[in-house]
Amino acid sequence: MENPWLSPWLSIPLEEYEGHMALPEIGQAQMLAGKLEFAVRRYSPKSIAIVGCAGGNGLDRLVGSGIERIVGIDINPAYVEMVSRRFRSRISGLELHVADIQSALPQITSVDLVFAALILEYVDVAMTMRSLQTLCAPDGALVVILQAGGQNVEKTSPSPYKSIQLLAPAMRLLGVDDVKQQAVAAGFSLASSRVVNLRSGKDFVILRFGKD
Repeated sequence: MENPWLSPWLSIPLEEYEGHMALPEIGQAQMLAGKLEFAVRRYSPKSIAIVGCAGGNGLDRLVGSGIERIVGIDINPAYVEMVSRRFRSRISGLELHVADIQSALPQITSVDLVFAALILEYVDVAMTMRSLQTLCAPDGALVVILQAGGQNVEKTSPSPYKSIQLLAPAMRLLGVDDVKQQAVAAGFSLASSRVVNLRSGKDFVILRFGKD
């Protein structure tokens, strides 16, 4: 059976994905970079993993941050290659992996902070939470960003970048309570939950977890 996570993400050119996310009426690239920067200030980690790193959105804000090790993980090898081109010479502790987060990860040393934004909508949540739990160090933290469900808006916003519509069949808007329960079952404890609204009319839920 074809994995619905694999097909769309391997078919979307990075320039189209980045162009879509950065559109002023979308505003998600700016929001995600800001939340990544805030999470680093909040936790002051020595190591961080960005799950679904795409082309490295937000990494420019971590240059010179003092983080000793920055791990980028994405399923699309072309995306990971672009992160390497953009940041390898600027971030000394950059470690990159091509991997499907809902499957067994390669041997990756755990990190103090795991940042997983707009990923769970496309994967098996229980399997992915187990992977994130393995990736997160003892006493570490997990930050998850979800697109809120129950809205009268399209899952994928209208865009001049047509390949983005390939995501719609694979995307599932998740119940926040269900995500919390799956995280707790995997060994995390909820620290906080808040909602951010963008000008597109979409709401996004930011969940912070500690690792038990």
